[in-house]
Amino acid sequence: MCARLVLFNTLPLHMKQYGTKGLFGGMNIYAYQSRGYCGEAVRIQVTPSPRSISLLGLSAIQMRQFKLKAKALFSLMGKEQPTVLMQIPPNREYASMELAMLLALLLSRDQLLDTLCPDILVLGKTNLDGSIPPMPTLLDAREVASANGCKLLIAPTTVLPYKEENLEIAQCSDIAMALHQCRRFVLYHEGEQKHLVEEPEGSPIKHPFAGIIGLEKAKKALALSAAGTLNILLYGPPGGGKTLLINTLGKLLPPLSETEREEIARIRGEIPKTRPIIEILPQMGEKDIYKGKESLLHLAHRGVLIVDEITNQKEKTLKTLSFFLEKQSFGSYPVSFTLASAMNGCPCGNMGREDELCICSERQRQRHWNKVGSALLDRFDICLSILPEDPMTSPLAQEDPNLLETITEVWQKQQKRSEQTYLKLLPLVSTSLQGRKLSMRSCLSACKMATVIADFRKSEVVTKEDMIEALSYKTYGIDRHWR
Repeated sequence: MCARLVLFNTLPLHMKQYGTKGLFGGMNIYAYQSRGYCGEAVRIQVTPSPRSISLLGLSAIQMRQFKLKAKALFSLMGKEQPTVLMQIPPNREYASMELAMLLALLLSRDQLLDTLCPDILVLGKTNLDGSIPPMPTLLDAREVASANGCKLLIAPTTVLPYKEENLEIAQCSDIAMALHQCRRFVLYHEGEQKHLVEEPEGSPIKHPFAGIIGLEKAKKALALSAAGTLNILLYGPPGGGKTLLINTLGKLLPPLSETEREEIARIRGEIPKTRPIIEILPQMGEKDIYKGKESLLHLAHRGVLIVDEITNQKEKTLKTLSFFLEKQSFGSYPVSFTLASAMNGCPCGNMGREDELCICSERQRQRHWNKVGSALLDRFDICLSILPEDPMTSPLAQEDPNLLETITEVWQKQQKRSEQTYLKLLPLVSTSLQGRKLSMRSCLSACKMATVIADFRKSEVVTKEDMIEALSYKTYGIDRHWR
């Protein structure tokens, strides 16, 4: 029985879960891949193939490079190459996978991947001569290995030696030494049951708003956004907590339904664990958002798209966002996400402050908001001002321990409603002077928000007070509506 090498399921450090021995019947090899400050483990699996080595998911240059390196390595060791198929998942750095792939090939050649044995995490890269370049540190590879139930970490040499309880660390200078350590580990631990990694029973789940003092209206706005899939824009002076709040939205989202899970799997090529969270940075241009058939927008499907400092984004980027929010598709892919953005209320940033004077003219403020554009502004269901609060004087409100369950219940109700439900509430919008100034899209959005507010009250009837509260979440800096 041959081993299998497919780089598919990624297991981020924050996802505590059981390993995959029960699923694949043998030892698993993981490749460490850096994702900025933290890293993740990418599982490597090998499947039999009638050809020598077949590769999917690599560019022609990468494919040629790997085949040449594998051929030279097996020739040096006097062994025949195994007949395997390798599939590489998208958006992975090939260089950080290469060492783990070569080790998996060597172990599969010796039939060692089929052995019942704890898993192995491989960190590092390899040169053409088989040497493994040293690294200053092991990054967070030890934590990633422990989080995924690995008992052996193959790593490059470092200045300082490393030791870890319940984890064997083998620092190797070349691939031959790494292979020797893997063989020794397999022979020593053969037949040993896999170590299960799971959260302790009864461990408390951290509240999404833990550590955020005050800002009660903003917190409720985020809960409404998560439950109703409502686009949200927070604006105000720097230091008010806008960025912190929009980055909290992902923690409030309800679990994926089976239909949503299948949609994301078809887009990303892997079964998702949680809803996707994608961020567009200010320096990104239109070409960075989508290249040919690849797009950040459809990767955010059923998740959150974060656009911080939206007024610093390029004009074409914002027009692209507005277009796809309306179209809700990218080629044949569906595009449906919650847009979460933040911005200053004016160019100087002091508009709304009580202790600082805004020096911007009305024309400058208008130009500042025009950067976002009326079309995109109209697509924000929630537009709320955020002012800095003194943590020493802000009231310490008791957070609802059942908030996530309530959001999920309200979200499920919203999925069963049609646009006709909101059209019936339009007369309630016209009773407010503010509602008469809104576009038809904004009026329907206010009706939807009012139903969400009523659902949070566990009421089947939307009242005038619900509509007034919904309209209070639609205030713009140029209208001088604060708090």
